[in-house]
Amino acid sequence: MRPTPEMPAPRRVTHVAPAWPPGTTGTVRLRVNLVIDAEGRVAEARITTPTATLPRDPSEIAAVLTAVRQWRFESPAQAPLLLTTYVGTSDDDGIVVPSGRARPPLRVGGVVGPPTKIIHVPPRYPAEAQAAGVSGVVILEITVNPDGAVVNAKPVRSVAGLDEAAIASVLQWRYAPTWLNGEPVSVMLTVTVNFQP
Repeated sequence: MRPTPEMPAPRRVTHVAPAWPPGTTGTVRLRVNLVIDAEGRVAEARITTPTATLPRDPSEIAAVLTAVRQWRFESPAQAPLLLTTYVGTSDDDGIVVPSGRARPPLRVGGVVGPPTKIIHVPPRYPAEAQAAGVSGVVILEITVNPDGAVVNAKPVRSVAGLDEAAIASVLQWRYAPTWLNGEPVSVMLTVTVNFQP
């Protein structure tokens, strides 16, 4: 079973980065299918990257599999659950690249539907702005990563004194992952945050 909007992917709670073998250079990016059991453990991990693009050094593949088998997730609503992710290196620091990070986020619209918000944190109305009678609607462009976390927010329509509170609120929101062609993807969309006395 794969995640759906009604049954989103469970949140990863333990992350282990690959221990890259000495001599690993350039960019390694592998697609990995994970089977998550009822306790949120990785019951199976399989590399699904096309053979033509696999690294030549099999120890790099082993490093990825060893790492992801130690990942832990919140218990899924139904198990076993099949997830797809990407694990790799960056050119400069060798950190793990979560699923979708290596590709630009897709703008919501057309075949990419808006994600479903599953956690909403209301904004804290700044006391100074409230005392000064400042109110209005802040419009933000946000990026939601493949796990459903908001990882970036920038004002499209700003209200002086309220932008920081809007951003602080939205960065705590969480969405169900957006799936495209069987894989979770990063998406960009605009949201509004309303401040009224």
